[in-house]
Amino acid sequence: MLKNLIIIPLFLLVSNSLKSTIHEILVWNGYMQFMPSNLTSVQLGDTIEWHPLDVPTMVHTVTSTNIPNGAIPFDQIWQAPADTFFQYIPAKIGLYEYVCTPHIANGMTGRFNVVGNPSNIINNPFINSPILYPNPTIGLINFNQTLLNLEYHIYDNRGLLVSKGTTKTNINISYLSSGLYNVIILADVPKHFKLILNTNM
Repeated sequence: MLKNLIIIPLFLLVSNSLKSTIHEILVWNGYMQFMPSNLTSVQLGDTIEWHPLDVPTMVHTVTSTNIPNGAIPFDQIWQAPADTFFQYIPAKIGLYEYVCTPHIANGMTGRFNVVGNPSNIINNPFINSPILYPNPTIGLINFNQTLLNLEYHIYDNRGLLVSKGTTKTNINISYLSSGLYNVIILADVPKHFKLILNTNM
């Protein structure tokens, strides 16, 4: 309960402080569609969020099929009642195509095109930060000397706790799957960071 009380205000604070845009895509169970199925002019560093339009009555996936070189692939299983949203922050310019694996034959496909300048993501303080770096990472992350020996929690994009411990000069998280994570450092004022892990780099 306390975790939820901390995370919700932090999420609101982070959302309001970032200049990036959240693009919402609805997963329509009834007619097996992504809405909209085509997004253009997504800026580098923007967030793509898939939300259910209705309660899923069957298993769907949000699975990348064709993405730019060096981009982090994604493969999210979508099934009631656990999944309420899936979030992805593209870190490479180009066309991203994805499908619902069980329903490709039904035309359940989507795409989004990412444009912009790499500075859009470089200037995002929640991506590149002197407190938590490098970001993106291939598995080893470093904490700033001013925030050592504090408790940290790492959550996946569904809000599940996947790792916790005490901040050290560096820690290895290469055992986690590639994707987007939320890191909370429990300082006097909790600090929240989005972390991109790409073990394929």
